[in-house]
Amino acid sequence: MRFFFPGCAIFLFLISVAVTSSSAASLEPLGMLDAQLLPKNHAELRIGASYQDGTRNLFRSGGNRRRLSELPSLTLNLGLGERVEGQLQYSYLQLKKKGQSNQWGSGDLTVGLKVRLWQESPRLPAMAVRLATKLPNASFRDDFGTNQFDFFMDFLATRNYSTFSTYLNLGLAILGEPRRGFSGQDDSFRYAFGVQAPLLSNRLHGLMSVEGMAGNQSINHRCALKTGIQLFIGRWMWDLGGSVGLHSRSENWGVRTGLTLPFTLSSNW
Repeated sequence: MRFFFPGCAIFLFLISVAVTSSSAASLEPLGMLDAQLLPKNHAELRIGASYQDGTRNLFRSGGNRRRLSELPSLTLNLGLGERVEGQLQYSYLQLKKKGQSNQWGSGDLTVGLKVRLWQESPRLPAMAVRLATKLPNASFRDDFGTNQFDFFMDFLATRNYSTFSTYLNLGLAILGEPRRGFSGQDDSFRYAFGVQAPLLSNRLHGLMSVEGMAGNQSINHRCALKTGIQLFIGRWMWDLGGSVGLHSRSENWGVRTGLTLPFTLSSNW
């Protein structure tokens, strides 16, 4: 609960900021990131929810499969400069296990920076690198998370064509070991490939991706197929998507939805 109340206060304050249009670079409801950045002094706040059936916590070798919900899921992206975008992600969780009552608890707060390496050109895609840290707030004892610091470094590439866009994310996750009697960490390779295409005069977009992770420890392997749509309502964007696990340790299935609100930051920031 350490980050929940101050985090909510920040997000509720930001909701009150006057909403104006911005050039979004969102791939929600997928888990991928676009190599494009928000313009300087532009921002996006996403308020969402999700549900995963049959998911397993990292570093858990057995036990009941979980039914995990994010209520809510909050994402804030900030255009901090011409080449830098800041990111904050936080979720409050509901956990259900077979034969047990519902549990509520804090998820993790993830703080990240996306740095542009190259603007898209006729020969090369847009390229960026994302550096992020997950702060240890979700309880491992209660099975909400790992209660460890995790570090992420991802290479992002985006290529836009006349009728669709393609996305590639490749990276490294350094996952802290939460189990007693164990030491070290799990260095995992993260990968994702996705496609986005307009369906109705750019007011509706369809998305699809394959996203996964393979580490030194097989208990942390994950892979899932994700699909979704984005509906643009004025300056706002509503997204809805689903996922199916392609690895035995991934979720059986999941759903995810959210509303993204763009706004501008004061030039005095």
